Amino acid sequence: MKKSLLQTGLILAGVCLSTSALAEIKLNGFASIKAGILFDDPHDLNGDGKIGTFEPIFSNLYDKDLSFKPESVFALQASSDLGEGLSFTAQLYAEGRNDFDIEARWAYLSYDLSDEWRVNVGRMVLPMFYKSEFEKVGYTVNGNRLPRSVYGDFNFSVVEGIRLNNSTELGDWTVNSSFGYYAWNGTFKAEGVDYKTTFDNIISLSTEFSYDWLTLFAGGFISEIDFSEFDETFLSPRVLGAAQLYGVSPSVAAELKDAVKLSGDGQYYYLGFGIDYNDWLITAEYADYGVKDSGDTFNESYYVMLGKRINEFTVIYTYENYKDPRDHSQVEEFTGAANAIGKSIIDVLLTNNYISQTLSLRYDFHSNAAFKIDVFNSKVTDINTTFANNSGSQAGMSIGVDLVF
Repeated sequence: MKKSLLQTGLILAGVCLSTSALAEIKLNGFASIKAGILFDDPHDLNGDGKIGTFEPIFSNLYDKDLSFKPESVFALQASSDLGEGLSFTAQLYAEGRNDFDIEARWAYLSYDLSDEWRVNVGRMVLPMFYKSEFEKVGYTVNGNRLPRSVYGDFNFSVVEGIRLNNSTELGDWTVNSSFGYYAWNGTFKAEGVDYKTTFDNIISLSTEFSYDWLTLFAGGFISEIDFSEFDETFLSPRVLGAAQLYGVSPSVAAELKDAVKLSGDGQYYYLGFGIDYNDWLITAEYADYGVKDSGDTFNESYYVMLGKRINEFTVIYTYENYKDPRDHSQVEEFTGAANAIGKSIIDVLLTNNYISQTLSLRYDFHSNAAFKIDVFNSKVTDINTTFANNSGSQAGMSIGVDLVF
């Protein structure tokens, strides 16, 4: 049975009281109450009668009716210092777009090996972005959201495993790094169907160099990705059916099926910098990811944020660019009908290429809360030409309050 956030909070509070003799438990949390609206109708680019995740990036969040659900979140975090370097952290998290069903987002043990080294074991966030640890904490973001071109809705962003963290000083620089080994089991959605997916042997590395007003960061991960259920039940029938229709031999069809599969060696890399100088703010982040030797083309995305802090107000302009380029290199060795089938399958897997611009205003009206207004516009610059429309733009706005407690 699902428990409400209030019920869960009372349970945690009871645990705190009952175990206070053993260890002090600290409770804190964060929340975002946000509403958004589009200025015109969402775009159905492929003419299938519904708005999919490949449509302009805000079409699958909001429509012309004001909605509070898509980006409102609540979270409660409990942490306990058990002494002698051992601690425990758990986070319960609920999103409006999931009807505020509660999930245990984090649950891990930490042990301090030394003043500079700490090891985490359990369920935790995968460090795949600069702000991975704080991605869901809206208060740490100047706008209503982090740029969706890089900070997409990756359902493998929370994993189980072990991570080694290091914090050290190099002259005037502070260096924070992490090395991790994880696994993830979940689902991949395509045309409304969930397909079982696993990420095995995830190896991650991240590092951050900070000096006064400048921060440099980079990181990434590699993994063995298994999309075999999707490959066999979604892709294979389409490849083999088209091959039979156009007279492609069974042996060539089998090779073509293997060439366009999604399973393979996944790679994700990011890098960027941040500047906070005399109340001028600049952040840029670039990400490149995909599955090597598969039908999945490597995605490239980046954003640049420029802002100015004026007393309690912060104004931010964000430009972001997402590219899922057409790459038919996996099927270049095939000729005739096999080549055409392979290209069409890869194009079906293509999402979209878009540019988005956002103007944000933040007002810190309280020491633990901020009011924000975003006005945004996103434009699809390229999408599969077999779709009903090959371009589209979407404008809208969102307002909200982010708080920590």
